[in-house]
Amino acid sequence: MRSSVHFSNIRNEIIGQLKKATREIKVAIAWLTDEDIIRTLTQRAEGGLNVTVVMSESKENFRNISKWKDFLRHGGKLHIATPKFLHHKFCIIDNKTIINGSYNWTYFAQSNDENILVITLDTAIHEDTKLLTAFEAKHKFFCDKASQLMNEIADLNQFKEQGKVAALLLAQLDEDEIRLRQELEDDVKKSFDEALRIEIPISILLLERMKLDGGGVEFIKRILHDEMTSGEMKSGFRKLEEPIPHRVDLSLEYLVSRPKYQKLFSDKEVEFCKKLMSAYNLC
Repeated sequence: MRSSVHFSNIRNEIIGQLKKATREIKVAIAWLTDEDIIRTLTQRAEGGLNVTVVMSESKENFRNISKWKDFLRHGGKLHIATPKFLHHKFCIIDNKTIINGSYNWTYFAQSNDENILVITLDTAIHEDTKLLTAFEAKHKFFCDKASQLMNEIADLNQFKEQGKVAALLLAQLDEDEIRLRQELEDDVKKSFDEALRIEIPISILLLERMKLDGGGVEFIKRILHDEMTSGEMKSGFRKLEEPIPHRVDLSLEYLVSRPKYQKLFSDKEVEFCKKLMSAYNLC
């Protein structure tokens, strides 16, 4: 058995472990509202893996059910625990890796003082097998006897209306972040529309790329990573520089520099964009 404990960068560690899966992923979680984690689970299910999630019937889990609808459409299995409140936070990957700890898979958890333990098992060792069996048994219990399987998207709509309110603060903070991400995506589209209106030749295909990247935040992060790594600005930004006066206020980098959206990005990404915008007296 090998194990590692994580007190920071937990979300990325979880996503990284999910991406390593080759056969199956089993999750039992109280709250799962982080759309990037849900998207990763959906992608793994779409890729042919057996992905099964059991989560609590807390109303917070159904604030935005569109991602769960995608999960079901792509072959994921979703169970809602009902007799008792499910408060677990564990994941079994390929019957050899276990993630367990205090961290709920939510945006809000990123700002808490949390932990996870990542355990890599050697199933040739009896004690490791016993540990795996215990987690497997608990997950199977929820799937077989203590939950309702979401067979249809209509079932999700039912739980959205009837789910229990278990943590209003968590609900509000996650709902705020989901709303903010949507507002950013809307502003990206408005900037594209304005650039096209004034005949700046920006490719409309970039909006399709934004969908493929999973939304505005991930789309912008990918572009910023390329710019920060290479030291060269993308062609879209350069085209916004060319007019006199310039229109870099329509750039993705400008949106990141706005106080409203800074919380969606890392400190390095924000500082990069603020420094860039300061050269144009926009920050």
